[in-house]
Amino acid sequence: MARTNPAIAQPPPSGTAAKPWDLARAPRIPVARPRLVELSAALPYLRSIDASRTYSNFGPLNTQFETRLAAQFGLEPGHVATCNNATSGLTMALQRAAARGGRYCLMPAWTFAATAHAALAAGLTPYLVDVDPTTWALTPEIALEALPRISHGVAAIVPVAPFGLPLDAAAWDAFQARTGVEVVLDAAAGFDALTVGRAAAVVSLHATKILGIGEGGFVISRDPDLIVDIHRRSNFGFDSSRDSSLIGGNGKISEFAAAYGLAALDQWRLQRAQYQSVLGYYRAALADTPDLRIAPGLGDDWMASTFNIEAPEEAILEIETRLSGGEIATRRWWGHGLQGHRAFADLPRAALPVTERLAATTLGLPCWPGLDAAAIDEISAVVRAVLRR
Repeated sequence: MARTNPAIAQPPPSGTAAKPWDLARAPRIPVARPRLVELSAALPYLRSIDASRTYSNFGPLNTQFETRLAAQFGLEPGHVATCNNATSGLTMALQRAAARGGRYCLMPAWTFAATAHAALAAGLTPYLVDVDPTTWALTPEIALEALPRISHGVAAIVPVAPFGLPLDAAAWDAFQARTGVEVVLDAAAGFDALTVGRAAAVVSLHATKILGIGEGGFVISRDPDLIVDIHRRSNFGFDSSRDSSLIGGNGKISEFAAAYGLAALDQWRLQRAQYQSVLGYYRAALADTPDLRIAPGLGDDWMASTFNIEAPEEAILEIETRLSGGEIATRRWWGHGLQGHRAFADLPRAALPVTERLAATTLGLPCWPGLDAAAIDEISAVVRAVLRR
């Protein structure tokens, strides 16, 4: 199949401008179109709920789901705690860190808003720092440089896996051992390539993620005591009695969510292959395009449910405009960074030149299971036309 489409590779006629698609209706090609398992795949698990008459509160399906998630990463049962969403999982892990003292939670400004909301909900003040220009992630070296500049103590550090790119769990475990500062890995999009250390890693199971159940998430760690703590916090701080011994809330998933999670794991290889097909086709279609950068290993070593490109700011603006004119949706997934949100405008921060550059030079292209080759060819032709001028 040809990878070019000359009809859309040309700029609009002189004196005209691309007309953005009408926001009141759906774009011709959406930026995301989640696909969960069909009812028939989940039905055997759903029927078991009718038989057990257990609907929540760590029921048998939830226990089975946690066991299978742990096995997915080569761990024994007792190393995973499910939660109703990843934001809740981050909050509970940070509540644990906050209980040890300290005012601030160090985190990258280049992340989704949920990272900051979780720290605030845990009673901590986010302190924003920049990221590495190559990986788009907070590194132990950046964190070590920032720590001495922050007064009143840092209770926790939240490295973020940018759009699923793997984090070095061993390096962060070493950082935690060296500094005594609790590390919580925000691996919301990192299910496929996650490596697990002793630090809590929080993964999202939202419908838009590569393994989705609608709403949900889990915390995983090689430290079983940490998982016990998260389980207690997800159940109002209860342990073996009705006494709330820890600060927590209701962070549990229902048996219905666990049923869809188990069915999703049954079909995980198929789901992963569908994303691999889309991401691999994009990589081939955009190979050797000048001034274009794609996250290293994406579609080869690791899979994700988003496809982000990095290019010069002027080119990104033109690509965004041309695709919009063709009723093709794109997304600045993390906007301007945390510092660009009104809710976080007054948070303390270091200088953020890399974050500010990434906000201007990255763009999410359509990426979802079933996105066909013709659509990818059309999108890629626009990207190539702009960058090869």
